Amino acid sequence: MAPESRPPSAHVSSAPSFRRALRNRPFLLLWSSQLISQSGDYIFDIALIWLVLQATGSILDVSLVVVVTLIPTVLLGPVLGVYADRWPRRTVLLGTNVAEAALVAGLSVLVLAHQAGLGVILAIVLALGVGGQFVRITSSAMVPQTVGTDDLPPANSLLSFSNSATQIVGLSIGGIVVALFGVVYPIEYDALTFLVAALIVGAISRAVGRPEPLAPGTERRFRNEFVEGLRYVRDQRYLIEIIVVGLVINFCGNAAFALWAPYAERVLHGGSATYGFLGAAIALGAIVGAAVIGKIDTHRSAGKFLFLGATGFGVFTVLLGLTSSIPLALAEALVIGICTSIANVPLFVLLQAKVPGRLLGRVMSVFLSLVLAAAPFGAFFAGTIATATSIGVLYIIAGSIILGTVAVGAVAMREIRDMSY
Repeated sequence: MAPESRPPSAHVSSAPSFRRALRNRPFLLLWSSQLISQSGDYIFDIALIWLVLQATGSILDVSLVVVVTLIPTVLLGPVLGVYADRWPRRTVLLGTNVAEAALVAGLSVLVLAHQAGLGVILAIVLALGVGGQFVRITSSAMVPQTVGTDDLPPANSLLSFSNSATQIVGLSIGGIVVALFGVVYPIEYDALTFLVAALIVGAISRAVGRPEPLAPGTERRFRNEFVEGLRYVRDQRYLIEIIVVGLVINFCGNAAFALWAPYAERVLHGGSATYGFLGAAIALGAIVGAAVIGKIDTHRSAGKFLFLGATGFGVFTVLLGLTSSIPLALAEALVIGICTSIANVPLFVLLQAKVPGRLLGRVMSVFLSLVLAAAPFGAFFAGTIATATSIGVLYIIAGSIILGTVAVGAVAMREIRDMSY
């Protein structure tokens, strides 16, 4: 990591520290803004998916909404990454939160006016997907500018914790609120959280997140910056191997998660609350996994944790396909959440520690775009396969493919096994 990308107060420590990470005011504010906005996101997700499911009764329409959510990550991620490195990252986060607040507020008006058809919903979801991807890239690239290298594991664990904690509360409460009062209140609450998040980001010092100065005699050109990020990813073998594994896992994982609502209703014979509790169980597991992995020094074992987490993901996805009991499904979802954090937290730490700060936005966006390239197809084909067979069969197929991929990767991909930073 380039020295200039480190916060001035960073110092070397032998052990990661949650407390030290939170003592960095810029990181505390960044984390708090994510905590607030994500609480609205998950309540919004429940309302949106349930709105589409009840209005159309179509599994394919539900999977289509998920597909549209993922498209910006795949198609626009590398482009957004250029601007995440070029523009002040604080300004990007501030403006994006305000824009997302306006979009969600507009959707609530359309729902009240009974004008929110599937086409309108998909257009708004697409725009929100662009904003969400910009926020993910920018905030992740900003983390190394707020904490030192040794505190990247707890910082990323805290971000994972905020995402998971708000998922637990948001999905649980969201399911109940939708069941009792309908979809409008959750949508309006999401708009409010974006505005509050923007206010918190505004409190971060303008000095944090500034782009690094160009070398004398150079100028910013989109094509050059774009290609530079692509070339860096191409030249790192460990990134290529992770992308190959990630393509398969995200294809199968998104195929499974795209059908959470139909799974809750048609396999577990529950309602919107059951759908919310399944998501909350995964989030609770992710908190447990993040709490554990955030205290572990992963300098020399990031790749092994990636394989370990992916293996658990595959096993318990298969078990979900064999389950029709709500309590058992919740327990399996909990373990899937644990496995997700065990795989993801060390991976993001690895990228933040190894990639030069001036390239981090571009590399992160290219990496995520490639890793998630198959995810929309997984979400789309999930509806087709489940319609032709069953949701349970789909889960068994998805989990089995993940396990096969991990087995091949563990044997053939030495760069991942030996990853360190």
